[in-house]
Amino acid sequence: MFVMESVDDLWNHIAYVMGYAPDQFPYEDFLPDDQQMNLHRAFEQLRQGVEIAYPEASFTEKRGHLNGILDRSYAAYQIGDEIAAGHLLNEFQDNIFKAE
Repeated sequence: MFVMESVDDLWNHIAYVMGYAPDQFPYEDFLPDDQQMNLHRAFEQLRQGVEIAYPEASFTEKRGHLNGILDRSYAAYQIGDEIAAGHLLNEFQDNIFKAE
């Protein structure tokens, strides 16, 4: 399974999720079925990326803002509103390293 270890991994994963969400993630033949990428795993890894990008306690509000965007995007995917979900992922990408 993909491991989120760096900010570069986060950038790559944002693009990956944007390209394949909600249910077009490629099947990886080297992974067992229970480790294949799905929407839930993809968003969990995005949340891990937020923690990697902003680990300091002083960024609690920033993490909350970014995770809120992810929560809304995930919820939109779950109800089938792929356009809104995609726009929210774009908003997340635009805000991930924007100074506040």
